[in-house]
Amino acid sequence: MSNVYVTSDWHLGHNGISNKFRTGFDSDHHHDHHIVEMARSYLTKRDTLICVGDMSFTVEGMEMIDSLPGTKILVRGNHDILQEDQYHAVFDAVQGAWSYKGFWITHMPVHPMELYGRPNIHGHCHNGGPYEHQQGEHWNMYYNAILEYNDYKLVNLMTVKEMMAARRELY
Repeated sequence: MSNVYVTSDWHLGHNGISNKFRTGFDSDHHHDHHIVEMARSYLTKRDTLICVGDMSFTVEGMEMIDSLPGTKILVRGNHDILQEDQYHAVFDAVQGAWSYKGFWITHMPVHPMELYGRPNIHGHCHNGGPYEHQQGEHWNMYYNAILEYNDYKLVNLMTVKEMMAARRELY
């Protein structure tokens, strides 16, 4: 059986990430390898990995992503600044904002007025985001796929769908 996983903001090749932002790692090298090996422990060749932006700052990081099994889809983020062909060499598809299986999948959260009843899987917000801070009626329409909020693990899209349905039932 195949699975679809979501993740965001790996920041592979980000100089100083282990001593500035993600201090639980001994080094940037340890950070990058931990994340890729974690993903490898989940993925099979039949699975799909939806990467919600800011995956790698370097070609070496892209090569690490390329070594993972399965179909890989990138929804580009603000730090995805390599050449377009470098993304197409690694990812099976490269998207901007994307409508997929009843979700908006974007790097940055979509404004609540633009959701049109669809929940938003996003990344980008390292220090919170709509779900964590919004007190209005739409807080339950967002899922932050960023590594820090998901114990540095991939999240199955079915799990996200179930979580979002439970939130909507509450409110």
